[in-house]
Amino acid sequence: MSGWNPPPAPGGPPGQPGQPYGYGYGAPPPMAYGPPPRRSSSNAGCVLGVIFAAVAAVVLVIVVAVVAISMNEHTIDTPAVAGSRSRDYAAETRMSSTISSQRRIIQQVTGYKVDTVKSAVYGTGSDRYVFVGAEGDFDPDDLVPSFRRAVDREMNSSRFSTLTMPISNGGGDGKAACVSIRYISSTTSIPSVSTAMCGWMTGSTFGLVYPAADASSSTLSSVRVHSTLSVAAVMRDLRDDVED
Repeated sequence: MSGWNPPPAPGGPPGQPGQPYGYGYGAPPPMAYGPPPRRSSSNAGCVLGVIFAAVAAVVLVIVVAVVAISMNEHTIDTPAVAGSRSRDYAAETRMSSTISSQRRIIQQVTGYKVDTVKSAVYGTGSDRYVFVGAEGDFDPDDLVPSFRRAVDREMNSSRFSTLTMPISNGGGDGKAACVSIRYISSTTSIPSVSTAMCGWMTGSTFGLVYPAADASSSTLSSVRVHSTLSVAAVMRDLRDDVED
């Protein structure tokens, strides 16, 4: 029939008569419930990682602290040979009074915080040294003033003159000091004698070294003069073998 056009077929181009916009070649039809919600990622893995890192850091600090403490823990021993000097067991009995005096000094210096005390005599003749060592819980910072008071108290006599001084090289960690001791005779027949006592202290050990001649074979007038420098050197030699 002239002038009559048939309706467009379904799916024809948008905008044609009889075809709603958006279907066919146009935009997709609207969704009934909108787009699905975006799934959020879980942060549980990050939280666990932070926790594990914190725990590992704490464990590392504890391990380092334990290692540091164990490295600073020392013990005292009295072997048969120390500082290239042999131990004189017989002299230890004969020199019991000197050893007892050093034991009292150690007790006083440490404030009676000693757990274990060991003693020995090393060397022979005038080159003989009394060693007394202790284990316990000590404060090396108190060594010098406490050492001074203890020695003055033990040698409570006008015939003794003492001078306590710190030394920089104690042969290991901790603090060290020496006491210069001068015996002033009351008679002209016996000369004055100079000697010294040296010691070191760590947080767990305390050792004293004192040169002493065997009373059975030497008199006061024949005792060798000892300086703080010479006794400190012997102390370092002995310490290498009596302290672990």
